[in-house]
Amino acid sequence: MSEQGEQEVQASSVRDIPAEAFIKAYAAHLKTNDKMQLPNWVDIVKTATFKELGPYDPDWYYVRAASLARKVYLKQGLGVGALRRQYGGGNKRKGGGAGDFFR
Repeated sequence: MSEQGEQEVQASSVRDIPAEAFIKAYAAHLKTNDKMQLPNWVDIVKTATFKELGPYDPDWYYVRAASLARKVYLKQGLGVGALRRQYGGGNKRKGGGAGDFFR
């Protein structure tokens, strides 16, 4: 029991745990576990086409994998298209006008 007399509730599923806490803990688990191997290009890649630099966090790959695992667990049947929309940036043009200036 805590000091205020409230009982602490133990989380029983991923939905009960805040996203940030779960992702941080699962990323640490993935890092210590030897089942996941990093690709050779992980230190030189950008996370999106519209980004100029790669991520500053050296463990970004584990964090992204943990985030993907949480999303797929929470929404069964989530496909590549939905993940593209959630993690990708927006289309820059969205069909506005012609690409070239005409007079």
